[in-house]
Amino acid sequence: MTATSRPTESEDNTVFASAASLAENVGFHGTPDRLAQIVSAGPRGAAALAGLAVFILVAIWFAFFVWIFLPRGAIG
Repeated sequence: MTATSRPTESEDNTVFASAASLAENVGFHGTPDRLAQIVSAGPRGAAALAGLAVFILVAIWFAFFVWIFLPRGAIG
């Protein structure tokens, strides 16, 4: 154990340490300028993934509408 890590006990009294107790398991190892450059770009990947998911959802809805609901005609 390092001085910064504190072991904890689980319900069955086994002692374990978090992987976050070691710096190499925690974060970005680079300069603060490089980290600021990455953060300034914003969450483009998350926005692209969300946009793709919404596009797929709308495409599936449209396909059901065109090929299932429209051919059945009006109800009532």
